[in-house]
Amino acid sequence: MAVSIIIPVHNQVAYTRQCLESLFVTTSQIQREIIVVDNASSDGTGPFLKGKAGRLKIITNTINAGFARACNLGARAATGEYLCFLNNDTICRPGWLAKLLAVMQTGPQIGVAGGKLLYPDGTVQHAGVVIARENPITPVLIYRGAPGAAPYVNKTRDFQSVSGACMLVRRRVFELVGGFDEGFINGCEDLDFCFCVRQLGYRVVLVPASVLYHFESRTPGRHKHIPQNRIRLQAKWGGKIKADAAQYYWEDGFRGKAPSFKNYGYDKYARGEHPWTIIESWRNWKGT
Repeated sequence: MAVSIIIPVHNQVAYTRQCLESLFVTTSQIQREIIVVDNASSDGTGPFLKGKAGRLKIITNTINAGFARACNLGARAATGEYLCFLNNDTICRPGWLAKLLAVMQTGPQIGVAGGKLLYPDGTVQHAGVVIARENPITPVLIYRGAPGAAPYVNKTRDFQSVSGACMLVRRRVFELVGGFDEGFINGCEDLDFCFCVRQLGYRVVLVPASVLYHFESRTPGRHKHIPQNRIRLQAKWGGKIKADAAQYYWEDGFRGKAPSFKNYGYDKYARGEHPWTIIESWRNWKGT
């Protein structure tokens, strides 16, 4: 039941250091290997990783190959039954990986399990990804900014996608999909991958008991390729992916008060204007 933890990095050595320190502590009782794929860092990341060589597998690229390529290279070098893709701007909390594994082992149809990601202040960054609109396909981090202890962000349940910042995948499912689509450049890879997993009949599950802190989008130029990523996502999945955001708000008790997505577009998502934060005084909402 070995797990291969794959971390793509490009600069930001301070984040990589704190991520690895938390990783060493929180996974010491689990059979795992850690693979760091360095996308041509120039800030001291290389020497730092060499100093940890006895505890890591290190893959060094001569160019910044991007998230998808780095993850695929890490997966090819991996030996684990499970592959865990982890961003370097995370801090792992105790039990995070054990909780993901426990849910994954409840049934062979679970192909992907994602953790709950919090900002350092304890509010939600990721508690599942919903689709606000079908044309263009508009992903939303549901309840972003909500309290991390709120009941509606602590349900183990299926989503069309979870964040690639912390994603545990069955190796055989990863191979069936063919890995991450390298046509995407630092964006939408996780959405596309999860859509492929579900298309094959496997489930994508959020595991809120698995908690990590996420500083989010710390790599320079992270959103540079949004337009072409959006076009590629629509070309692949347009007409196949259904909007489901309102369904989750309804199920969580916000009946008749879910936000309207009629005029909500990917440009607003990219600017951080998420429906949950757009709504006036969302903390005063009450289920009906």
